[in-house]
Amino acid sequence: MSVDRVRIGVVGSGNIAGAHSAAYRLVAGTYADVPRHIDLIAAADVDADRASDLARSWGWQRSSTDWREVTRADDIDVVDICVPNVFHAEIACDALAHGKHVICEKPIANTWEGARDMAAAAAKARRVAQVCFYYRVWPAISWARQLIDLGELGAVRNFRGWMLQDYAANPNHDLGWRARLAESGAGALGDLGSHIIDIARYLCGDITGVYATTRELVERHNPTPGVDDLATMVVDFDGGAGGVLEASWALRGHKCDLGFDLVCERGAIRFAWERSNEVGVLTGDVSDPDNGYKTVLIGGGQPDVGQFVAVPAQGMGYRDAFTIGVSKALRAIARGETSAEPSFEDGLQVALVVDAAMRSAQATAWQPVRKAAEVLAGG
Repeated sequence: MSVDRVRIGVVGSGNIAGAHSAAYRLVAGTYADVPRHIDLIAAADVDADRASDLARSWGWQRSSTDWREVTRADDIDVVDICVPNVFHAEIACDALAHGKHVICEKPIANTWEGARDMAAAAAKARRVAQVCFYYRVWPAISWARQLIDLGELGAVRNFRGWMLQDYAANPNHDLGWRARLAESGAGALGDLGSHIIDIARYLCGDITGVYATTRELVERHNPTPGVDDLATMVVDFDGGAGGVLEASWALRGHKCDLGFDLVCERGAIRFAWERSNEVGVLTGDVSDPDNGYKTVLIGGGQPDVGQFVAVPAQGMGYRDAFTIGVSKALRAIARGETSAEPSFEDGLQVALVVDAAMRSAQATAWQPVRKAAEVLAGG
C-alpha cells in the first residue's frame, strides 16, 4: 500500500454500509490530505444477495459470503465492520492480526470483554482502529469541544444529554438482533446510549461513576424480556462536573433526537440533532436579565464545514458525518500514524460505562466506572 492508495473491504451490507460506502466515494474529493485513490475492493455478508446488491450499488469490485475473504485478503488494507455487535470482536481481531486497519460500527462490541480484546489487539498490531462514534465529529459538536478547550466558557459544571428515538414504540416493530441480549449486549442503553455517553466523554471528560435505571416500555407481540427501552443515568465526571444522560428507542415523538445542554462556569452550549445545522451559545454577563442564548448557524467558523458548503446555513447532512469520520482514519493511515479518534480505547471506555450502568440498574446502587487504560493493563 502506498500513502496515495487505500483499499477497503466491508463486512456487512445493511443500511449503514451504504453510508460508509458513500463516505469512501466522497472523501478524496472532499479532503485534499487523504489518499487520492480509495478503492472499494470487497463486500461480504452472510446474505449473498445483499452483498452483491451493495457491491452493484456502490461499485465494490467483488462480493462474498465469508468475512475472512475480507480480513485476510492480500489486496485489502482497511476492514470496515458493519455487522451486529456480537461479531465485532472476532472480525476486528482477525483483521488486525492480518495487518489490516479497522473501522468498526458502534458500539464497539456486545461486551466490555470483547471491547477490551479489540483495543488490546489494536495496540499490539499498531494499526489504525477507529469506532464509528461519528456524531462527535459533527461540526457543531466538535466546535463545542473547541470552545471548551479554549477556556472561553470556563470549567464544565453540568451536562444533560440524550439520544431518543421512537421507532420501537410500535409494538409490531421487529428489533431483530438488537432484542437478543447475547448478540447486542444491551437494549437502548447500548445501542443509542453509547452515542450520548461518547459525546459526554468527549466534551466533559471520563465518567467515573453512574447510577442508572432501565425500563421496558413496550408490550411487544415478539416479547423481549430484559431488553431496556429506556435508560436514565446520573453520572459524575472526573473533572468534578455531574450530569444526566438518557437513551430510548421507544419515546413517541422523538425521531433522531440527539442533543445536549452543557452548562459551564461562564457560559453554556445547546445542541439538538433535529436542528443539526445550528448551535446555541450563551456568553456574557450573568447578572444581565436580557442575557440569553445566541443561535449560530454552522459555517466557516466551525470545523470541517468549509469542505462541504460555502455559505453558513446552506446545511450539511447525516452522511457528511461519515465522510468526516472516515477522513480522520484515512488521514492517519496516509501519515503512517497508528491511531485515529474515536479510537478502540474510546470504544472500550464507553463499553465500561454501559457495563457499570447495567450493573447499577440491576443492583439499584451507584457503581464506579473502571478506566480503559487500567483494564488494558490488567487491572
